[in-house]
Amino acid sequence: MKFSIKTLLLILIALVLSNCSKPMVTQPIRTDIVDAVFASGEIIAENEYLVTANTQGYLIKTWVEEGDIVDEGSALFHISSEKQSSQLETASANYNDAYRQAQPDSPQLSQLQLQIRQAEQQLEVDQKNYQRYTSLLGANAISASEFEKAQLQYEVSLNNLEIQRQSFRETEAMLQLNLENAEQQLKLQQETSNDYFLDASNSGQVLNVYNELGDFVNLGQPLAKVGGTNYIIQLYVAEEDIKHIQKNQKVLVTLNTDPNQTHAAFVERILPAFSAENQSFVIEARFTDPANYIYPGTQLQANIIIQEVENTLVIPSPYLVEESEVLLRSGERVSVQTGIKTLEWVEILSGLDTSDQLMLAEN
Repeated sequence: MKFSIKTLLLILIALVLSNCSKPMVTQPIRTDIVDAVFASGEIIAENEYLVTANTQGYLIKTWVEEGDIVDEGSALFHISSEKQSSQLETASANYNDAYRQAQPDSPQLSQLQLQIRQAEQQLEVDQKNYQRYTSLLGANAISASEFEKAQLQYEVSLNNLEIQRQSFRETEAMLQLNLENAEQQLKLQQETSNDYFLDASNSGQVLNVYNELGDFVNLGQPLAKVGGTNYIIQLYVAEEDIKHIQKNQKVLVTLNTDPNQTHAAFVERILPAFSAENQSFVIEARFTDPANYIYPGTQLQANIIIQEVENTLVIPSPYLVEESEVLLRSGERVSVQTGIKTLEWVEILSGLDTSDQLMLAEN
């Protein structure tokens, strides 16, 4: 039998009008129900961190590529600075010069030591002469003025020796202080130069490299992201839902890269502070049995299971009136005690059984 399009439209309109004239009736059923909190999120690498520049300059050397596995302390990047290289060379030259001058055989100390020996020799001569004049004075062989002249010469030589020795001590101390200052400056420049070499803080995999050779980088600029080879599910939970989240709760995860596959996980960590950046609370979950094709940065959706009940009495959510009542087919309103509520079902703890017939209340 053939029908025209006009005839078919008339039949459909009649069916719709017929159904609209009948009340929508349902009955409670027994089934499994799950209460869950929805969360969006992404995959991050465990112990993930950014490698940032400690100074500014040009990137002249890189030892890694994306995907490389690195150990703690592995060299990653070298930033060049002509100014810093010049300062290090100057500090090194100053230290070497200070070191040479502080040695016992340095020209300056050697000259002072020579002056001390000359003063000692002069003192020895003048001391003997003074002693001889003392004997001659006792024998009245010389005048008092001749004795006083010999005595004065001895005292001058004695003072001169002490002056030379004091000069040596002061010069030696000054040269040693200069050496220590030069050494501190060299260490400071060496430490500053170390800022131009960036190493891995922890072992892991190089996830991203943000710059190419020759790029100018500024202080604090990220050059790479490194993370562990284990993965964490980072989830963003709304403020009104965070009170329901507890550690070890089951999580069902769907990755955007494979929306038809669900992965099991569990809540491992609940960060205590609200994230202003994400406008949500952040929790971390761990895969129970992760797949091989999971990659950092993958976006995902998840349901955090709050509670599960098997073979419980439920009604469709639209049939619940004012949170705690239902409308029977007879037109009577009955109070019910509810349990889990989802977008699709409401668990009925008491007040109904499977024989009751319910009508959808009019708005």
